[in-house]
Amino acid sequence: MPRKTNPKKTAALKKPKKAKKKSGKPKYFTFSNAEGVKYEVVFRKPDERLFEGADGFCMDPEGEKPKIHINPYLTKRNELNTIIHEFAHAFFWEATENQVNKFGNAVSKFLYTECGWRKTESKRKTLYRGK
Repeated sequence: MPRKTNPKKTAALKKPKKAKKKSGKPKYFTFSNAEGVKYEVVFRKPDERLFEGADGFCMDPEGEKPKIHINPYLTKRNELNTIIHEFAHAFFWEATENQVNKFGNAVSKFLYTECGWRKTESKRKTLYRGK
C-alpha cells in the first residue's frame, strides 16, 4: 500500500531555502565626527594621480559621502600613524597639516612604543591589541 504524504510537508520540502538576511552592518567601518558628519573608512591605496605619494586621505566633510582612504600596503606602525592622522582630519578639518602631523605622530608613537599596540590578523577580521 502506498504511503500517504502530507501535501503541506511535501511542498515545504521542495521550496528553496531562503538566503539569510544580512545583519545590516556596513561593509566598511563608519563613524561620525563631532559635527555629526558620517565617514566611511576604506582600505584602498589613494589614487597616485590625485594624491602623489599619500598613504591616506580624508575627504572634505562637506562633500557627498565623505570617506577616509588608507593604503593597505603600509607597515603596521605606518598604518596606525596614517589612521590616526586621517581621523584627526575628520574631526579637526580646519587644523593645518603640520598640526595634524604632530598630533598623529605623538598619538601613534605613544600607542606603539609605550602601550605596545600592534595589529594582529585573524580569520574573521583585523584586530588591534595593546600590551
